[in-house]
Amino acid sequence: MTPEKSPLPLWLIAIGGLIAVGSAAFGLYVGNSIPEQPATKATVTRSGPDRRDFALVDTDGKPATLANFQGKWVLMFFGFTNCPDVCPTAMINLGNTLKAMGDGAKDVQPVFITIDPERDTPEVLKSYLGNFDAQVIGLTGSAQQIADVARAYPTFYQKHALGDGNYTMDHSSAFQLISPTGEYLRAFRPDDEPDEFAKELLAAMGKEPRT
Repeated sequence: MTPEKSPLPLWLIAIGGLIAVGSAAFGLYVGNSIPEQPATKATVTRSGPDRRDFALVDTDGKPATLANFQGKWVLMFFGFTNCPDVCPTAMINLGNTLKAMGDGAKDVQPVFITIDPERDTPEVLKSYLGNFDAQVIGLTGSAQQIADVARAYPTFYQKHALGDGNYTMDHSSAFQLISPTGEYLRAFRPDDEPDEFAKELLAAMGKEPRT
């Protein structure tokens, strides 16, 4: 039995209120209370572009690889549409961060890769992401394809059975930044305050924060 999706207008309002109160409590957990693979602010040094391509499909059912985003700073996030808290909070925070970046945001392409391809079809992803203002491109694929890209960009996730026969997904949570030439740069916490998040993103991109 597939669980019903939360009525977005109601919980988006509630999540927005939580963000207004503050994100300190959110930093105590990653994913659905899973502490594995926490985001780090250490820059990863590479000698050249990584070869961590992937073969997925976008919300229009078209093939998507890392090459599709060449020339953009890809901000990658792994999540799922039935996520009760971390994922919608991260997407709202992302939208606010991009607004705080000003003109620098035009060079960023957020990408949401589902870790629940069983339920997150392209149509479901498109409907879900349409509730946010971050211009996020949704990607899905087979269970094996998702597992491959999660290994390439170290991300923990696993199915967590619920007592009623349904399931949720436990997962680590971070925004991962990839340069326009395909080089993995660093990860960001999904709950960083938008102005600070924007400042760090612009610095990683070699841009000056707007004044």
